[in-house]
Amino acid sequence: MNPEKAADIVEKEGDSQPHLKKAIVISILAMVLAFASLGTDRTSKLLAVSNIQLSNTNTIYEFRALRQLVLNIAIDSFNYDLSNIPPNKNTAINQESLMGMQQIIRGYEKQIKSLESDENRDDDKQHLQAKLNVLADLIQTTKEKNERFEYAEVALQIAIVLVSASIISSAALLLWCGIGIGFIGSILTLNGYLLFF
Repeated sequence: MNPEKAADIVEKEGDSQPHLKKAIVISILAMVLAFASLGTDRTSKLLAVSNIQLSNTNTIYEFRALRQLVLNIAIDSFNYDLSNIPPNKNTAINQESLMGMQQIIRGYEKQIKSLESDENRDDDKQHLQAKLNVLADLIQTTKEKNERFEYAEVALQIAIVLVSASIISSAALLLWCGIGIGFIGSILTLNGYLLFF
């Protein structure tokens, strides 16, 4: 083999190394972008499901509150009727009506208490309020994660474009800007999973 040809081959292989390194950087950025996209998809789905659960739970809570209101109105109506019974008509029928109304009122009051708080149920207002609070916190956290993943995706896509452009233009500034923005995108992706800031 001619020494001049060997020198040309070494020079050509030396020139291809920066492109190989840039391709590796692009591959790493694409891998991190895949993780960020996975996080975005996961948080978007979780956000949708959590919003549906929040809506359903809130509807049940509002129904319980409305049921309590209806029962309170019925109790007020019975109390009004009881207060308007003439005292001089203490017949057996009036005594039975009076006892029946009082029994109904006690039943309604028991239902109101049960709707507010009942250890035997997990759909009373206290449990529902706790569930609403948990869902609201989950939605807030998921929104924060989703936002970070979206920013990470944008940063990583810009970084891939810059590093790719540095291959064509051989501009070192584009390469280093791409690497810097890619690093920021990687940190944002990690932050999307861990929420450390």
